[in-house]
Amino acid sequence: MLKQAVIRVFVLSVLLAGSAALEAQVCGGSLSCAVTPGYTFSSSAAGTVLFGTNTTGAAGQAVGVQGKENNGAVGSAGVIGFDGNSCTPVSHSLGPAGVIGSSDNFTGVIGHTNSQTNGQAGVAGYNYNNLFAGCSTSPAAIGYLGYKTGGNVYGVYSVGNFAATGTKAFLEPHPTDPSKEIRFVSLEGPEAGTYFRGSGRTVHGKATIEVPESFRLVTAEQGLTVVVTPIGDLAQIAAISKSLDKIIIQSSKDVAFDFMVNGVRKAFQNFQSVVPNSDFIPRGPEDPNFFALPPEIQQRLIDTGIYLPDGKVNLEKAHEMGWDRTWGSTQR
Repeated sequence: MLKQAVIRVFVLSVLLAGSAALEAQVCGGSLSCAVTPGYTFSSSAAGTVLFGTNTTGAAGQAVGVQGKENNGAVGSAGVIGFDGNSCTPVSHSLGPAGVIGSSDNFTGVIGHTNSQTNGQAGVAGYNYNNLFAGCSTSPAAIGYLGYKTGGNVYGVYSVGNFAATGTKAFLEPHPTDPSKEIRFVSLEGPEAGTYFRGSGRTVHGKATIEVPESFRLVTAEQGLTVVVTPIGDLAQIAAISKSLDKIIIQSSKDVAFDFMVNGVRKAFQNFQSVVPNSDFIPRGPEDPNFFALPPEIQQRLIDTGIYLPDGKVNLEKAHEMGWDRTWGSTQR
């Protein structure tokens, strides 16, 4: 709970019901109290109730509106914006956070930019992964929404790893049926795989497949595999040699063939698919993430005792694993 509200203003105009306008002009002054809500500003007219503007042209930080809190309780935030008010961050077990946006029927938070400058985004999120270790300037991961880089514009852009508990899909409209859409999911496996494929034909029993530069530049030499299938006739066919430069195919007679070449990204040759749990540890005693997960994952979390059958966090398991010792810092 916010114990003290402080609003720093240059010019504050307060319209009190049933009285004349009261204007307070205190440069560098402050308003403070020990109750909540500390101060309420309301208006029945269209437009903005409270407007903060910083007009300085000097170098350095300039802030129109700033909010700050220092509480680890659910629902706490430096700034909270409501559109409608039937459900609050507390009712959804959200926070604490720097900013929380909430809406009954529309978008909770919107960020937008008209910039044509490279590297700008409607919303940018940074994780510095250095709790209580000072103010780092080197982020561990960055996520952008509505991001422009060079000539490319992305809805979602990740600097670092990308993960999801569901499928990763692409969508296209159905070409003839307006009531349907086409949805494909990404191929998944225990490695950061690369591939190229194509067709060819042996001449005098041999063929050479030139490896594309795009594949060669990102793929490790170790771990290459080649699959060759004769087309149109029975024949013995095999890859006699393979490298990142070329692949030699030999057949018992001249025949057309299809091929698939698979490899592994150089930067992720040591990728491990089974690792210590860090993504399914409850963030707190009332973590609501369980209900957003696919049913199969929910059941696994129940089977391993992380959650109870009703979707609540298993506090005994959390204590056994030592997770509850981190809740104070992760909620903060």
